[in-house]
Amino acid sequence: MANALRQHRIVIVSGPPGAGKTTVGRPLAEALGFALLSKDDIKEALFAAMHDPAREAADDLDFSRRLSVAAMETLLALAPHCPDVVLEANFRPRSEQERGRLAALPGRIVEVYCRLPLEEAVRRFAERAERERHHPAHALKTMPLERMAEYDAPVGLGKVIEVDTSRALDVEALVERVREALKEQTAL
Repeated sequence: MANALRQHRIVIVSGPPGAGKTTVGRPLAEALGFALLSKDDIKEALFAAMHDPAREAADDLDFSRRLSVAAMETLLALAPHCPDVVLEANFRPRSEQERGRLAALPGRIVEVYCRLPLEEAVRRFAERAERERHHPAHALKTMPLERMAEYDAPVGLGKVIEVDTSRALDVEALVERVREALKEQTAL
């Protein structure tokens, strides 16, 4: 009965594309012992299952965008079923639809926002797209600064911990900060 009353613990890892969310999210989820739902992992799995070379070119931007929407919907549909989860995606802080879906999740939310100058995020995004091992599900090769600005702030639904991703990540220190923030959320 006590487990049924235990509130979910949700860590959102957000930030602009190219800011290092995956680099933060994977070790954070592992160290916390939480499940990880990554939008890009879901998108790449959907691409593998649905890509039809006869219908879509590997760099089909429209298909890639539809997969992105499907991946975000899948992530948000699965999240309520994970008692302890790290959600890693480029959440848009001014999207009422995304904010509403995140706010409706059952549990305590702590957000880790990957802070990076937007010019650097634009550079990293383009650099990542040029790598030969970059997954073909991601057809967009560049992102203009004006569009990158869509991700310039945390979603801000719970306690926010900002991480400067222009520097090396201290996973242990971040894990401790997240654990403390989750405890604070329990006290509220």
